[in-house]
Amino acid sequence: MLGRVRNISHEGNLLVKANFAPVENAIIVDGRRHKIGKVIKVFGPTRAPYITIKPESGLRALAMIGQELYIPPEGKYAKNERRDGADRKMPGVQ
Repeated sequence: MLGRVRNISHEGNLLVKANFAPVENAIIVDGRRHKIGKVIKVFGPTRAPYITIKPESGLRALAMIGQELYIPPEGKYAKNERRDGADRKMPGVQ
């Protein structure tokens, strides 16, 4: 679990107190694995940082307060994932 949504910023971004510091532009999902948005900024103390998330268009930000958010496994939204699902590895590379 990444953390819970604490508040909404004036710009409409979600403010989350995180359990760890994710990378910027990381994709964030809810408990049902629906895409919520992307990490915009990480700030605050290293052990318990705050993050701002730019929500997807059409998402009701106020309804997200108190929701638990997650970072999905790497393969779920990776850009290098193929449409046909085939795993194409480079020869000679392990």
